Amino acid sequence: MPGLRASLSPLFVLALLTASSTAWAQADRPLYKLPVLTVGLGNDNQGDTIPGPTRPNGSIHPSPETPNPSNAGYNAAEPISGFAQLHSQGSGGVTTYGTFLLSPQVGPAQFDEAAHLSPKADEVLAADAYSVRLSRYDTRVEVTPAHYAAIYRLTYPSTDQAQVVFDVTRKVGGLVASDQADVKLFPAEGKIVGHVKAKGYWNPALIDIWFVAKFDQKPTAWGVFDKQDRKAGATEGKTGPDERLGAWQTFKTAPDKPLLVKVAVSFTSAETAEALLDREIPDWNFDRLRQETQAAWNDRLGEIEVSGLSEAQARRFYTAFYHASTHPRDRSLDQPAKELSRPNWDDHYTLWDTYRTLFPLMSVLRPSEYAANLNSLIHTFDKFGAADTAIIGGQNYHVGQGGDEVDNVLGEAALRGAQGVNWNDAWRVTHFNAFERRRPRYLESGYFGVGDLSPEPNNQRAKSGSSTLGFALNDYFAAQVAAKAGHADEAGALTKRSQNWRKIWNPETESDGFRGFLMPRYPDGKFQDIDPKLGWDGKVHDNVGYYEGTAWIYSYGVLHDLDGLVEAMGGRVRFNERLNYALDAGLIDITNEPSFATPWLFHNLGRADLSSYWAGQVFKHFTDTAYPGDEDAGAMSSNYVFNRLGLFPKLGSDLFYLHGPRHPRSLIHLEGGKTLEIVAENAGADRPYIAVARLNGKPLPGPFVSQAQLLAGGVLSFTMSGQPGQWAYDGAVLATTTDVPALSDGKTSTVWTASTGQAAVFTRPAASCLKAYTVSVGPNEVDPTAWRFSGFDGKRWVKLDERRGERFDHRHATRTFALKAKAFARYRLALTAGKDVQVAEVELIAGTGCH
Repeated sequence: MPGLRASLSPLFVLALLTASSTAWAQADRPLYKLPVLTVGLGNDNQGDTIPGPTRPNGSIHPSPETPNPSNAGYNAAEPISGFAQLHSQGSGGVTTYGTFLLSPQVGPAQFDEAAHLSPKADEVLAADAYSVRLSRYDTRVEVTPAHYAAIYRLTYPSTDQAQVVFDVTRKVGGLVASDQADVKLFPAEGKIVGHVKAKGYWNPALIDIWFVAKFDQKPTAWGVFDKQDRKAGATEGKTGPDERLGAWQTFKTAPDKPLLVKVAVSFTSAETAEALLDREIPDWNFDRLRQETQAAWNDRLGEIEVSGLSEAQARRFYTAFYHASTHPRDRSLDQPAKELSRPNWDDHYTLWDTYRTLFPLMSVLRPSEYAANLNSLIHTFDKFGAADTAIIGGQNYHVGQGGDEVDNVLGEAALRGAQGVNWNDAWRVTHFNAFERRRPRYLESGYFGVGDLSPEPNNQRAKSGSSTLGFALNDYFAAQVAAKAGHADEAGALTKRSQNWRKIWNPETESDGFRGFLMPRYPDGKFQDIDPKLGWDGKVHDNVGYYEGTAWIYSYGVLHDLDGLVEAMGGRVRFNERLNYALDAGLIDITNEPSFATPWLFHNLGRADLSSYWAGQVFKHFTDTAYPGDEDAGAMSSNYVFNRLGLFPKLGSDLFYLHGPRHPRSLIHLEGGKTLEIVAENAGADRPYIAVARLNGKPLPGPFVSQAQLLAGGVLSFTMSGQPGQWAYDGAVLATTTDVPALSDGKTSTVWTASTGQAAVFTRPAASCLKAYTVSVGPNEVDPTAWRFSGFDGKRWVKLDERRGERFDHRHATRTFALKAKAFARYRLALTAGKDVQVAEVELIAGTGCH
């Protein structure tokens, strides 16, 4: 029948799957006791996580469905309509999956969902299994998954009308989502085979999906629901666009003999689904499969052992780690036979979300899986001629959230030294995006204009501000791939083009006393005059200029050119002042993807203490019952995991920011048998600042650690403090006490007014080596021109630097002055010319090598 024709014999497919499979290989690492976690956290609208069980990065994800659910198909307060086999984790927008609903019933088989809803009781959610009693039918439903297949154990009462109803055409919320569908029953074999060409998902492509279900008992009756017609005894059915299709089988049951149903789903063919089902679940041993699933989660969650957290904190950590382990889906064995040698990772929902935190976490914990995902993106490009920001149900979706984020994933991997990737192949992907996929106006004029349209149906997401910045970031990352592949000329051209963020930088736009923002720009070159605070309200995408953000938010997104951004914002002191103000005023949404990295930007300007403070504020948004928004396929959860571990990926580099843990110890089991131990002396929520950081006993020169250093293993140790500015790393702004508070309050709007002969003294707890100092001016044009900078040796002031005829080019400017000096505990800035001049800020910049 159409849609179910065999392209390969099942035995041949099974042989190929067995020969090429690594999915069932057991790791050498010993198994850990499954940590306590809260699978139900975020199941409702604050998170959209899935209550049902799966394997780590498993293809199938069986889970209960309710009538008015979150995007995960579930609302804990509602009755249950059945159990679907596919779901998306933490996604917003148009619903996806909720496919192939299995509905256990007692009495005449009902197809209409409203007619067979059942209240629930005794519900148990776990990583390895789900269990519930359907009160209406006095039936217990249990399900545990393998990677591609799952087994249900259905314990009915004594009845000759125990029903198993399959809805082939529905999706989350009970909506019909089918362009065509077919189903075939094999009562004598105890088997049902079905197919849907699904539509109406968030990815608007038509997606072919097949399932095979097998029963351990033979039915006594059966039939097909064709549209609204009930066809008892029928064994085949087929429907067209927007038409419903289902099937049922009837069994005679008793409580002491549960009915077992095995289900597998494939995006390739019914034959592949059956081969996977027979390979993964060859018998009817529910408990054995559950133990295997528990072992898989023990192994995955055992990659990180944490100690010193409260029970609630540990539960929250492992819940986040669990949620960060569902996407992307490894469907490497669910492919045509000719493609089985290549990895196939699916349901990237989307790379715009996950490139920021999920992929960096994967790069540390599982480098081989990281490489498999990179190669899968290349494989997708080879199949379709493009690899898009979203790949859902095996189909590309050119979303338009930002730019072409596959470039970011591949470029970041090049910087982080990912192994097992052919970089010339990766360059084919990014070259296509860089020179054929960027929008025409961006290629011609360097920006995406207000009113410019991206390809349908993505027009509502592409915005002048966010897309222009997105393309500039893409160009930077594509340049890294070009360089890795040996294409120096293209790398240089793309690096230059990555400066296109400046095309939408309007230095005249002002908000809350700060000037200069990334602003939407019309095709004629004029900037759109909008409030920089105006943008996404969390509910709609038809905002002005920015996808899920504002000018305030996106203006800190120039992660590939921080030096240029700092200069555009007025210099290091003004940048830090402005960023601290924006965070304090709630102008930055630190719980949404465009601002994930924003709190750590202080690191780059010597104020890691401020990053540590704001990293601590992130935790306040992750409650014990919900996420601060959509979980976004692991992006939100991996953000939380990094925060807990005390480090965070510095995008566009091979580095991780260090902000220090809030708990005493984490032990990370790295691939290959090495371990990375992260210890924090004096750790606690009230001690968020790093006083000392060491790697394998040696002091770190700055608040960063590299990818290679992490993968080498060892001990990363911190001493934490309740006082900021205690860590005198190279480049740090040292905390001081001063007789002129305005000079060390972090604000260029407050000034010290002084004249010739007046001086300000800065005192450290102990002698500290400086490599430089900075002088910042305020809003008024009464700047200092001459001064002497000295250190006190216990007897006299020793001149370290003297300046005459100095100028500051703009208001709130900061200038840096290098030193060659010994270490002193007291420093002095004395004015040597001028009357009533104004100095806004003086920073002491730590260095190394003093004697």
